[in-house]
Amino acid sequence: MTILVLGHVKTAPGDAARITDLLAAHVARVNEEDGCEFYSFAFDVADPDIIRIAERWASPEALAAHGAAEHSKVFGRAIRDLGVREMSVKAWDGSFWRTLSGE
Repeated sequence: MTILVLGHVKTAPGDAARITDLLAAHVARVNEEDGCEFYSFAFDVADPDIIRIAERWASPEALAAHGAAEHSKVFGRAIRDLGVREMSVKAWDGSFWRTLSGE
């Protein structure tokens, strides 16, 4: 079963841009995890203090292993230490429906 994760983190004004290197390093590490099919952060074009989260996992077990990994815990603490103003991350079970554009 594929697991889809979507979320966002809202930081204090200007704080999101300060953590680009932290985000990039975490993405590179997580994309190497077993069962990770896609893991990404993106800055919202309408509000640069919002970081969007998008993930796809091969199984609930793969997502659970990601959450239990020490590097994920360290990353979570680093994000919280920024004084995050708002955070929401939710997971859905999902399957491919259809291509809407492109290949």
